Amino acid sequence: MEKKLDRIDISILKLLQGDNSRPHKQIAGVLNRSTTTISDRINKLKTEGYILTSVAVLSRRKLKQEVLAYIHLKLSHCSDEIINTFKEDISRIKEVCECCAITGEYNMKLKIVTTDNTSFSSIQRNIANIKNVQALESYVVLDDIITDTGFFF
Repeated sequence: MEKKLDRIDISILKLLQGDNSRPHKQIAGVLNRSTTTISDRINKLKTEGYILTSVAVLSRRKLKQEVLAYIHLKLSHCSDEIINTFKEDISRIKEVCECCAITGEYNMKLKIVTTDNTSFSSIQRNIANIKNVQALESYVVLDDIITDTGFFF
């Protein structure tokens, strides 16, 4: 049975989601708890799978990754075998940052980050040539409006 998070755990998660580099001592001060209590709770949240990993959010523009695009694609069938083969094939393309199964006309959504339009065009052709990809539609991002990596809970 999964335990219910208490108010302190939720507060810790919200603070870490905003800035994961925040020292435990600072979180302890904000929440009026001891540093040991905060460290123990964070370790428990990791062990229980609430915190999956800690990452730095990078500036794609500073790193000359100028093109952010989404590709919606349709697989010919959604059998386990076809989906597993697709997962293997798509995971080999390093510019694919995310791949989600979705509902609607298309059944997969990909997030692509790359250097320029020429590179994106090549990636798009490679994806179109993956076995069982029936159709795809691309959307190039013109402006980042909201880029929050967290979510509300």
